[in-house]
Amino acid sequence: MNVFEDLLVELQDENLLEKTAIDADRSGGGIKNRDLSGQAGLNCDLVKQSPQIDLVPTDKISDLEMPQTAIVLNDDVEKSEPHKRPRNGREFYQNRAVAEISNLQMVEHVLTGVEREYMKVVPNGFDDFSAKKALNAFMLVTSHENSDAHTEAEFNLMNETEAWCTALSNRDKKVPVSNLRQYCENSRPPLSSQALLSLARFYRNLPYSEAVRAKFDFLITRLCSRAGDDNKRVCLFTRDEIHAHINTLYNDWSSIALYGADDDRSNVLLTALSFEDLVVEAENAGGFDQLVESDFFGRLRLFKESIAEMFYAPHVTAAAIETNVRVGNAYVNLIDRERRKLDAESIQSKYGDTHDDSISDATARTVELVDLLRSRAELTDDPEELSPQEESASESVPESPPPSKSAVVEAVSEDKPVKETNPFFSNLVEKALAVNRWFLGIALLLIAVSFALYIYSNFMITEAVPSASVQTVELENSLREHLKTGKISSETFYGILEPSWDALPKEKRQEFTARVLAAGREKGYNQVNLITKTGNPAAFASATRMEIIMP
Repeated sequence: MNVFEDLLVELQDENLLEKTAIDADRSGGGIKNRDLSGQAGLNCDLVKQSPQIDLVPTDKISDLEMPQTAIVLNDDVEKSEPHKRPRNGREFYQNRAVAEISNLQMVEHVLTGVEREYMKVVPNGFDDFSAKKALNAFMLVTSHENSDAHTEAEFNLMNETEAWCTALSNRDKKVPVSNLRQYCENSRPPLSSQALLSLARFYRNLPYSEAVRAKFDFLITRLCSRAGDDNKRVCLFTRDEIHAHINTLYNDWSSIALYGADDDRSNVLLTALSFEDLVVEAENAGGFDQLVESDFFGRLRLFKESIAEMFYAPHVTAAAIETNVRVGNAYVNLIDRERRKLDAESIQSKYGDTHDDSISDATARTVELVDLLRSRAELTDDPEELSPQEESASESVPESPPPSKSAVVEAVSEDKPVKETNPFFSNLVEKALAVNRWFLGIALLLIAVSFALYIYSNFMITEAVPSASVQTVELENSLREHLKTGKISSETFYGILEPSWDALPKEKRQEFTARVLAAGREKGYNQVNLITKTGNPAAFASATRMEIIMP
């Protein structure tokens, strides 16, 4: 088997090539006719028809291993594999060259699938024959690392791979982030972790743009997480482990740091902490309406855009991965909470699909409210979701006898439509229950105290006369004309006036007050306070002064 067959078989094993008509003569090591029209496979027909291309003999590449990354990132695999080290310089150069062509081949295949299935355009594939020819020539001279032939072959291979990468980059500029997400999420069979790694490497080493960053964000998040229960995702590693893996990947990819020097370490750490603040806000939200009103998902997306190249710092990337997973899970929880209060139709009419794109961009995963509600309804209504205990319990219940006529009549009467609660009152009750308990308790206490003071002042107090050491005065006939009652306290006479007092002029009021004061010589008081029936002061008199209060 030659190096091109190795590449083809490798891509097929990794679920990256569609079904092709391959008829390889395994016994003779030759290559028979291959129909690769319309596929993203290797153009081996051209190799066969070009006698000037010397294929690498099988014995020279029998021990050639595809370079393996130091970690395995897969939805189903969470363990690490040891890095296979090349045994000599020749093997190192071979591994690196084959890996470069293999990665570009994977990216070519994915972009072709996105263009064909989601963009509905005819893919304009890159003619990779020259690149594979340069690879073959390089493989023949890797045993002479310091020779001029090796340098020339390496230079030609580098030019061809750069041309291929540039062509892929130009095609990728027309591919929306949403289409790439949907292709990778819905591909059947699922894309392998090696394919996702190749895509992540491709976008990480492209010149920075927001679309490139968003695609890298999606791919690296998908690599470090797997699908969980109830439309949630689960991180495969802790944040520190993700940070270590990203450093390893960057070293393997020869990625250049775009996010500043060592003196920017504090900014990197602060940016990572800012992601944690956003996660806490999402997980502590009282409802989905709260996130919508605060434009949470828009702010998360704009924050990622604002940090630009710093997003690629391993600390920040690790924090972004964890944020994407946790915020996405928080969104699922909030929708599930809404689902318990409202039915699917009400939620759909309330929110629609206006937030799907914003949430998808912010959480680096495709989020569609309709699909989420449908899956939640299937989990709730599907009888096949019963646990074994529930199934055994349902089987053990004996079949009930037919209902009697009276029971049927009662059931029909009970099934009468119930008047629905007005949504205004239900919302009012819900908001009232959401008020702080301490604030509500203090408000009720103040209302109770105010009500008690009102009752006491208006109904419990009948006369504004001090009650301590009070003596009732027997009024003379001359004083009963305008006085209703009179009492003495501390040598002061307090008198409650009759309504006839209101009709007296000031002179008559002074005269009457003077008579009341004169009667105090016999009664034992030396001051007079006259009060109206309503409790308002009307007159005051003593040995030194007299005051009449007119309305």
